[in-house]
Amino acid sequence: MEKILYVKRLNKDKRINIKMEKEEKTTLKPDYIVGFSDGEGTFNLVKYPDGRIRPQFLVFNTNREILEKIKKTLELNCPIFEVVRIFDVIKRRKKCYRLQARSREDIDKVVAFFDKNLPIVKEKEYAIFRAAYDGWSFGKKGL
Repeated sequence: MEKILYVKRLNKDKRINIKMEKEEKTTLKPDYIVGFSDGEGTFNLVKYPDGRIRPQFLVFNTNREILEKIKKTLELNCPIFEVVRIFDVIKRRKKCYRLQARSREDIDKVVAFFDKNLPIVKEKEYAIFRAAYDGWSFGKKGL
């Protein structure tokens, strides 16, 4: 995609066009995703009343674009939701977004990525998540 910049000359009001290639970084480096997930993400388990356990990977941020880039880099098909909290509405804070990977296909990709790029801060949390993933099957109860 081309981007045209307009530059105003100091001596006259003439404009010149400078064509520049717009470089969009659509994927992120693994270290960046690991650090971002350590700070803004969570590896958690959802336990259903019937005893089933489902692992899910969540990342929260006010910048939806960065969540979109994480989603694209990890090749996830999961949604990104706007999180609405009453306190934030009252205080007129920025909108918050949540990337929520829950499907088997997405969790497979998350595990493949974090097995190669282990979290630092959330190492124990990931180990529990990984153990649940190993025992995860549809209809299996508990870990």
